[in-house]
Amino acid sequence: MSYEPFKNIGTRKFTNLSGSGTLQSVGNAYLEGTLSVSGAVTLDGPASGSAAGPGSYLGLSTTAAPVLTNPTVLRKKPINCQFTSSAADTITLVPVGIDSRAIVPIINAAGTDLLNKELTASLTMDFTAATGSGGLDTGTVDTSDQGYYVYLITKNGGEDPALMGSLSRNAPTMPPQHGATAAYTYRSEALFFAFYNTSIEPFVNRADGWTYCRDQGLTSGTSTTLTYANLSAYLPVSGTAGVNVICRNTGTTARILYIYLPQIGGNSDGNRGGTSFFYVDNLGKMTDGSGVYIQPFYVEFPVAAGGETLGYDWNGSVTSGVNFVQLGWKTEVYS
Repeated sequence: MSYEPFKNIGTRKFTNLSGSGTLQSVGNAYLEGTLSVSGAVTLDGPASGSAAGPGSYLGLSTTAAPVLTNPTVLRKKPINCQFTSSAADTITLVPVGIDSRAIVPIINAAGTDLLNKELTASLTMDFTAATGSGGLDTGTVDTSDQGYYVYLITKNGGEDPALMGSLSRNAPTMPPQHGATAAYTYRSEALFFAFYNTSIEPFVNRADGWTYCRDQGLTSGTSTTLTYANLSAYLPVSGTAGVNVICRNTGTTARILYIYLPQIGGNSDGNRGGTSFFYVDNLGKMTDGSGVYIQPFYVEFPVAAGGETLGYDWNGSVTSGVNFVQLGWKTEVYS
């Protein structure tokens, strides 16, 4: 339901409207139950400015009849959604919180109607199920190192809610109408991201959107030229990633490690590190046992589209090298 503000006509309750004319300056007024309307009645809102009263809103019912109502606050981010998995191929959304009630913003294909869908019961999807609601949007699951996004989808008016997985972060294929079965027309943004390798990688998810799942995206990187690790299969594009960068050089010559993000820029010749995300200086293991040769850094950053996720280079040859260990992420809707 969409709303438009109106002006004030005082605190009154209406059960019927009849005759020709205009209701203007509507404010602390509301309509009781079903409104019987006859004649040419117009509800006229202000040309500019804000409504005078807190109850001054006009809604449109499912039968396209105008009604005055007091709208609820629309949420823009999911609330009380927690994802779990009790099997190798299934994902379950569990409403949590003080009243075990989840609220998920959903929008229609035209992008004109935003609804808040309340869930009081769990929903489950299966990556190996038939395509559509409760499974993948299209195709079959890739069992080798692939990340999938999970959406809440509904039919018109928020009916028949279901979970659906997709490779797409922002344009899943919606289940169409089949015979007498209505099409799914509303969907959330991607609520969850799961890494699938033979089966769902073990994870822990929290209601604030963070998912914790340990995977190593780079092992012993020793390159002295700018090199990017492709973590796109492990992390949700446009979401937020948490990565542990383990800087190591067991060589006896101290070195500098530079870390890069594509959004910040790469290494420029003659200006090494000028556009780096951060750098670690004086890494090495001296023959007398002095020096710092291993230094872990936890960093959070937005995940860019494409194959370049997190980059590095050393200012000289090293032994051991740098590791990138993904520890957690949250999708764009929570970021």
